[in-house]
Amino acid sequence: MHTTNLNPAGGVAADPLGYLAEITACIAATEPLNRTAINLVPSENRMSPTAHALLGTDYSNRYHFNEDAAAAQWEFRGGEPIAQLEVAGRDAFSRLLRTNAEWVNLRPISGLNAMMIALIALGGAPESTVVSIFQASGGHYATGELISRFGHRWRPVDCVDGHIDLGQLERLLATGSVSLVYADLQNSRHVLDVGAVAELVDRYPPARLHVDCSHTLGLVLGGAHPNPLDYGAGSISSSMHKTFPGPHRGLLATRDKTTHALLRKAQVTMVSSHHFATALAAACTALEFETYGGGYASAVIANARVLAASLADHGFDVAGAESGYTDTHQVWVRVKDPFGVSDQLARWGIRVNVQRDLPGYPGPMFRLGAAEPTVLGATATEMRDLAAVIAMARDGHTSRGTALVSELRARIGRRPWWSRTAEPDGVWL
Repeated sequence: MHTTNLNPAGGVAADPLGYLAEITACIAATEPLNRTAINLVPSENRMSPTAHALLGTDYSNRYHFNEDAAAAQWEFRGGEPIAQLEVAGRDAFSRLLRTNAEWVNLRPISGLNAMMIALIALGGAPESTVVSIFQASGGHYATGELISRFGHRWRPVDCVDGHIDLGQLERLLATGSVSLVYADLQNSRHVLDVGAVAELVDRYPPARLHVDCSHTLGLVLGGAHPNPLDYGAGSISSSMHKTFPGPHRGLLATRDKTTHALLRKAQVTMVSSHHFATALAAACTALEFETYGGGYASAVIANARVLAASLADHGFDVAGAESGYTDTHQVWVRVKDPFGVSDQLARWGIRVNVQRDLPGYPGPMFRLGAAEPTVLGATATEMRDLAAVIAMARDGHTSRGTALVSELRARIGRRPWWSRTAEPDGVWL
């Protein structure tokens, strides 16, 4: 692993150009590794070369406010030549979500930014109650703090295996003070049961239901998970770089004109520059995803289950054996020395995610994701081999592990899903 030697506290200030030259050399040295590294991180994914190329264009320097590319609205002209791509991308997301294009908002610059917009837009008056999922049950770490900072009363509820505790939720709804239920399941191996929550929330107006599907957006858009909008959610938000293989930015969508207007009003206040080049990359990814998303989404879940079962075959303590291990892209694995095994895997070019205190599993363990290797073309065969490599890292079989990883890094990426645009949807195994 290439690292810099300059002391950030002194050397950088003394010779900033020298430091930048070393950083440039570091990037050049590590980029080949980055391009062939195998990332098993559930909160990351990889864009197609076409989408990624847009990030390095001059459009990353430009404002773009004319979302509909209207002829008389060009106050900033830098985005004019390619503005229709953003429009086409919004249309693609609307088709994937089955909603009106005008009610899809691609302006949020991250999933957390989309969360903030939704909380401000839909959270109601100060001192209103906003409900979200306990972090210990898989909710996002920041949601409760943000709710409180925005002047609302935060009330968390439990969620087990994708099912929010409806008794807890109804007791809160019955107080009449709940303005918003923000369902933000992040760490989960199960599909969130949106329909049961929506049915309950509908009985206690004016409470609204908003679903944050950042981790599962690609599974939703590919049809492998239910669309929350089909099951009663009033709106959704998401990041775009987890199971959906897009850039780091966010999305908001609804099927309701009033909800869209509230979200739009808050977004205009909270987002000025919307990082135009990443919006173009998101649009490109959505157009590509229409051609392969169904097959890819099914393959993600199939690959995650193969990885989980194969790790169990190698003697690992894998969460959820009694229920098929996972219904998402996430696989949770107890490892005796998680950081030591992670270090060895990183030396081989395999990156894993160590998380502490996942729901029902205290202490550090691997939280693995199948999305990125899948989008690069990994099949059940590669997932079984990855499980074997992780076992070799655990058991100290360095030479065997090095050889198999070298072979895997050459195989994965030969047939990425975005290159299969002419093929019908279907799991490729």
